[in-house]
Amino acid sequence: MPSYPELVEKYRKRSRDTLVDAVTVGLSYADNIAVDLGLMEDNGALEAATAAAPFAVIAVTEQMQVILGKKTGRAGLSDAVQRMVKTGTAMGVGALAAAVAGPLAAAPAAMGTRALLRHYRSQALLALRVQDRTARLRALRERREKALPGGQPALPPGVEYLDEVDA
Repeated sequence: MPSYPELVEKYRKRSRDTLVDAVTVGLSYADNIAVDLGLMEDNGALEAATAAAPFAVIAVTEQMQVILGKKTGRAGLSDAVQRMVKTGTAMGVGALAAAVAGPLAAAPAAMGTRALLRHYRSQALLALRVQDRTARLRALRERREKALPGGQPALPPGVEYLDEVDA
């Protein structure tokens, strides 16, 4: 089981990933805002590149974690898929906000959605951890209550304590 400082460091790294993902999602709408404000000319290649940028950043950062040995390949793939799903959802909400309220609403809507999804997932996982630990404590209490009268713990079925032998 990891120590408290190890857990703190793990969650700090996760919050950095969340910040990077939220910023790249917001930047993916920057070209649309710049075109609508007349700061840039419309260019389809730029739009395609900025739409793919958040997914490329996720793929590169997760692959680096695998290459550096900080994650297994399976964990890296799982984390990449989860991050990409959240990012895709956030970009969809951003596109919807852009269609309804204009391009200036896209970036805040996408970034806010990304942050809300992270918060929701964190709370859901916290509830599962609390539920698992509560069940574990109940099982430990039941086991303690089944202990033998002499203060000895209960043994698995088929195993018995030996009687004391006087020497």
